[in-house]
Amino acid sequence: MSSGRWTIGDRRTLEALPAGETLAPDKLEGVRARGELRLAFAAHGGRTRMVEAYQSGCLRARVPYAEAGEPLNAILINTGGGVTGGDRLVQSIAWRQGAHAVVASQAAEKVYRSVCGDVEIDTQLVVEAGAVAEWLPQETILFDRARLSRSIEVDLAQGASFLGVEAVILGRAAMGETVREGALRDAWRIRREGRLVYADAQSLCGRIDQMMDRAAIGSGARAMAVAVFAHRDAALMLPAVREALTMAQGRGGASAWNGLLVARLLAGDGQTMRRNLVAVLSALRGGRALPRVWTC
Repeated sequence: MSSGRWTIGDRRTLEALPAGETLAPDKLEGVRARGELRLAFAAHGGRTRMVEAYQSGCLRARVPYAEAGEPLNAILINTGGGVTGGDRLVQSIAWRQGAHAVVASQAAEKVYRSVCGDVEIDTQLVVEAGAVAEWLPQETILFDRARLSRSIEVDLAQGASFLGVEAVILGRAAMGETVREGALRDAWRIRREGRLVYADAQSLCGRIDQMMDRAAIGSGARAMAVAVFAHRDAALMLPAVREALTMAQGRGGASAWNGLLVARLLAGDGQTMRRNLVAVLSALRGGRALPRVWTC
């Protein structure tokens, strides 16, 4: 291998890198992806509009036409088609007072085999008083030897409403994919009026397949998800969510406390997880249909 700096033209050499071999970060500077997105929504004349939209690198946002009475939908797009070690994405989204907007992703995010460090995805969500925020990205798919470090910080004002979801699929079973090794670090932090009300972190490093086979971790599951609903009346949604979970294939549970409702799901594959997750999210949204990208 050359000792010089790598460029886009050297991707074919990356693909041929032996399993388990890694490269120094400076070798891959020319092929690293960077993306930054800053969005803000505000209420005007009874409707919500996007009032700030900054996008750079591989991240983009589009707002499809919404029928009267529907909330604004913003669709996030990674033009790189996926991420790998050393890539970094930063997302900052604000719902200003009284705004109601749904943010979803165009497709599942794919995290490919890493030969140089972790993928870093940092998301900051700010929801002001009276705003209704829905953070509904599609699943994240990890491939064998992928490395992902992701954080979500949510700041809620008094009277704000928030629904968020994150789902992870460890290889696509329908494609015969298996995730044996890798790293997944996922952390949630939710604050209400500056006070921490929810903290959740998980870390799977090394032989992920063996860890997920353990009864106390995954009991053989290869897909997992968490949905969080923050609202003063969150507990009222608990019966509907638990009913949806009774029909789910796999394992799941939901609890509510202090204006929060959290549902966790495990499934044997991504398709099963999606069906279960759609049922739970539909219950939390009062029967409203999910964004069209979820059903395309």
